Amino acid sequence: MLSTVLTTTTLGFSTGLVNAGDVGILPMIVNFTFFVAYISMGAAFVFFISQRNSVAPEYRTALTLSALIVGIAAFHYFYMTGLYSDTTLPLLAANAAQNAGGYAAITRDSFFGIINFRYMDWLITTPLLVAKIPLAVAAGRKVGKVITYLILADLLMIIAGFIGEQYVADVTTHLIWGAISTIGYVGIVYFLFTTVKEMAKTAEPEEQWAVKWMSLFVVTGWGIYPIGYMIPSLFPQVDLNIVHVVYNLGDQINKIGPGIIVYLAGAQLLARRGKVEENKMPIGEFSPAA
Repeated sequence: MLSTVLTTTTLGFSTGLVNAGDVGILPMIVNFTFFVAYISMGAAFVFFISQRNSVAPEYRTALTLSALIVGIAAFHYFYMTGLYSDTTLPLLAANAAQNAGGYAAITRDSFFGIINFRYMDWLITTPLLVAKIPLAVAAGRKVGKVITYLILADLLMIIAGFIGEQYVADVTTHLIWGAISTIGYVGIVYFLFTTVKEMAKTAEPEEQWAVKWMSLFVVTGWGIYPIGYMIPSLFPQVDLNIVHVVYNLGDQINKIGPGIIVYLAGAQLLARRGKVEENKMPIGEFSPAA
């Protein structure tokens, strides 16, 4: 019942008593994944910042970028969580209390309102994500041009996707802009698996491992977003709360995962170098860490 929804907010989230009995289980799962995404990316930000000096020097910039990515995402998810919890859930509860049939309309309006904030986040975070990959093999190599190409391809992908989202009711226009967005995505994949892959051939084993797995994240993890883009126009009967859940989980994996890869590769590289230096020490001398 709407009367049970409290208007008080704590940390930007509704403290109302809306539950699955009021709105259904799927909206509650969406709300849960929004909150978890916000908390997990905030925690990742603290971890990456605190571990900056625990990786090889050339990996510190990449780890700082990792912290910026999840920090920016945490801010956006804080806002999106509040929008869903304080606006969408009470509207759905009121609709159910009135035995009305507006669930799909409320869900759809909420989805397209929130997705604009997703694109604001992606416009900032995804260029940082693609720039971070060549930085993983940046030591002694010129990577400025390839980073520029990757960022330009990424901006084409995000901006075209955002424009297309504004024309979801016009299926043809929506899909045309989706196709333009896909050109940018294909360009990113091309540069990663040609130029960046070639650069990595002469890199340290840890660097090669990092580039390989971060590139795979782009090919596999990013593949969910074109599917989510096409669903509203091609399959309008699908509950868009499902897309929210997929996006929320996908964003956590695709933003936190590459940062963990950078940390592991950088930490392993630093540890291996430390062992090499230790083995070079004359007998009878001790390392400062001993």
